[in-house]
Amino acid sequence: MRKGNRRLDRPRRWWPERMESKLIIVFLFLIILPIGVLTYVAAQRYSNSIERNTVTFVSQLSDQMMGKMDDYIEDMKKISIIPSYQADIMEGLKMSNRFYDGQPGGDAEDSGVLTEQERTRLAIDRKIGSSIYFINNIKRSTNVVYLFDIYGHPYFAIKNTAIRSDLQDVLPKWTQLAEDAHGTPVLVSTQDVAGRATSSRYVFTVVRHIIDPRTFESIGMIAIDANIGVIDNIIKDLDKSTHGKTLVVDESGSVVYDSDKSLIGQNLKNSELMPGALTQQGSFHTKVEGKAVLAIFKESSVTGWKVLITIPEDELMADALKTRTYTIAAALAIMAFALLISLVLVFAITRPLRGLVRMMKEVQTGNLDVAFPVVSRDEAGLVGSAFNRMIDRIKTLIQDIYAVEERKKEAELQSLQHQINPHFIYNTLESIRMTAVLSDNKEVATMSQLLGKLLRYSIHGGLESVPIAKEWEHLGIYVQLLNYRYGSRFELELPDPRETESLCVIKLLFQPIVENAVYHGLHESRSGMRIRVQCKREGKDLLFEVADDGQGMDEETLRKLQASLLRAPEDDNTGIGLRNVNERIKLKYGEAYGLSIRSRSGQGTIVTVRLPDTPAARQGGEAR
Repeated sequence: MRKGNRRLDRPRRWWPERMESKLIIVFLFLIILPIGVLTYVAAQRYSNSIERNTVTFVSQLSDQMMGKMDDYIEDMKKISIIPSYQADIMEGLKMSNRFYDGQPGGDAEDSGVLTEQERTRLAIDRKIGSSIYFINNIKRSTNVVYLFDIYGHPYFAIKNTAIRSDLQDVLPKWTQLAEDAHGTPVLVSTQDVAGRATSSRYVFTVVRHIIDPRTFESIGMIAIDANIGVIDNIIKDLDKSTHGKTLVVDESGSVVYDSDKSLIGQNLKNSELMPGALTQQGSFHTKVEGKAVLAIFKESSVTGWKVLITIPEDELMADALKTRTYTIAAALAIMAFALLISLVLVFAITRPLRGLVRMMKEVQTGNLDVAFPVVSRDEAGLVGSAFNRMIDRIKTLIQDIYAVEERKKEAELQSLQHQINPHFIYNTLESIRMTAVLSDNKEVATMSQLLGKLLRYSIHGGLESVPIAKEWEHLGIYVQLLNYRYGSRFELELPDPRETESLCVIKLLFQPIVENAVYHGLHESRSGMRIRVQCKREGKDLLFEVADDGQGMDEETLRKLQASLLRAPEDDNTGIGLRNVNERIKLKYGEAYGLSIRSRSGQGTIVTVRLPDTPAARQGGEAR
């Protein structure tokens, strides 16, 4: 049970045993956890606030930028309808249609036309060309305007250096787009074109059929090229503010514009940006070329184009990271200061307890000359005061025990002093025996000799445990004296000496039991009594059964006798008897051992003596 209790009381391995360690762990949780969570939440909310403000700010800028682009493209679309209301252009295109009607090449010089035809061609060029100069000057940022008759013959300002060289390549596409639109303007995404100086440039185009308002038939087509620099002028201020990159993509995912001109004309349907920009506006986080960016997008309701602004997160969160660094540094400093104060408080609080523990260890070693210095009336002071009172009480109890022991020894000494000197009794009995021998009275001499041996065994020896053979010898002398007194009425039967020769028992163990059987078991009507002692083994115990064939006892008498084994009756002043034997056995071997009695009226009595069968019992040593 002690081992089991120690196992239950043992603290868990992960939890420290010292009070200082426990308090330090508690303070660590109380300081680090709240401050750490507060710092993390504050930094996170600050980062989220920066992101929200950036999204709001950039969205506003993109709205402004988108508005300017929409206005510009709306102006281009409005310009594209001018030819339908210019008489010179309408007349010139009709003349061109009639002039080139049925001519496969469309070139007068190559086909050998007459001089009159040349004059007609020049008249058409002058009529349409003057109007083209007018349209080009409406918006300064418009690079060039192209007019086409129904046969695809182009008219443009000859002095304009931005004339594109791929007109015949793009004309079928433009024509198809214009036909599908049925007179409404069509916006064509950015293209990389080469001018007469063979320099690369980027333009986007508005194409439209020119409709005769009287016949509602197409008499030609207009295409207006706008330099991408128009968007550049609108967006450059936005990139300075965001430190990011701006993309403009059309409805098919093709790049209309990007800040560094590296993606113009490419299709971004399969890129990291487009899957997140499926709605009309919003923002999302993604990676571009392995770098984390915040993408903000807005779709134009006029053109269907989307503006995507990508801001690198390290640029976006630069101020947030600085603030987070300062916040973490301040939090660490506060935690370090708080922990330092906590350590000081912990050791200040536990110092009295440590001193009290040291004193308790001193008391465990037997040193009771200790006193806890009480300097305050807090809990530690109250515990120390209680400890001091406990030590004083222990000292008092020890002194009381010493005093009681001294008084017991004095009482025993006085009791011995009041007893008759054993030597005087032995000498008297020896004198009686010698007188009986001289008087030739052998029976008196034998009785005196046996009584002397009985008294020597009972009084002398000083041994608590004796070999069982001496106990059998003493028991035989006692029964022999009884037979001299009562006329050989008692018969004693002892166990086989070979079974018990190695055993040792308490001195005077069996004689009180046999005495009780003799005086209470023999009835006057019977001529004698047989007393039998048996030795048995039951597990690790020795059982001695002292059985007599006397008159026995009824249940009430047996109950009183069994109760007297546990508690002395008030009128019992002899100090010798079954209760005395039972107490001696329990004191020596433990509560599990002692006497038990069984009896029935008219059938005798059996007294069972239970002893431990240990090496100590065999050698006469102590069992407890």
